[in-house]
Amino acid sequence: MFAYIPARSGSKRIKNKNIKVINGRPIISYVIENIKKLKFIKEVYVSTDSKKIQKISKKFGANCEFLREKKLANDKAGFIDLINKDLPKYIKLQNNDKEILFVLPTAAMVSNFVFSKAYKKYKKDKPNILMSCKKFNTSPYWSMSTDKKGFLKTLFPKMVLKGSQFLDPLYHDAGLFYFFDYEKIKKFNDLKNSKKVLPFLLKDENNGIDIDTKEDWERFKKIFNLNKLNK
Repeated sequence: MFAYIPARSGSKRIKNKNIKVINGRPIISYVIENIKKLKFIKEVYVSTDSKKIQKISKKFGANCEFLREKKLANDKAGFIDLINKDLPKYIKLQNNDKEILFVLPTAAMVSNFVFSKAYKKYKKDKPNILMSCKKFNTSPYWSMSTDKKGFLKTLFPKMVLKGSQFLDPLYHDAGLFYFFDYEKIKKFNDLKNSKKVLPFLLKDENNGIDIDTKEDWERFKKIFNLNKLNK
């Protein structure tokens, strides 16, 4: 098994998100460092279109010998594009090893303990994909939108009548990491709609958050620094 970290340069909402500095180091460096400690990972690859990210990644011990094609590093290039068109190059470098830990470069708070626990679950239960997930704090069944006149309307009127204790727990992709076998998932067009996707539940924000906005980044910094103080 090898690790694949996609780290393009063109983040629009947060400039240079994948190498933003926290505690004097680029965020991706913590991810590389944690993964390199895992005994079941043979190699850590960073896929990027940026020479700057390439240099940083190599400095912290990742394999990043070539740059990603620009057409696979724009806003339109999605998860599946990377899996179908970029990931096969790294599989060849690993002598056709098709078991992969796919990690986002902002997963700096995911410890090697959590990665190891997830790996054991992946090997034991043998899903097509093991996906890092979080539970919704408030049930989406209670969601509301507004009508044309601006009045609130419930989206799931039958479910609103039920107490929270009678609603099934619902989960969302944590946007941090995925374990999978390339052979099992390459035929699917969307990982989340693939068959046999098993959740690995991250119970609190101490394991990391998906960083999409400036508010997310500020929250991330606060939690990251608290975690460091508590160690």
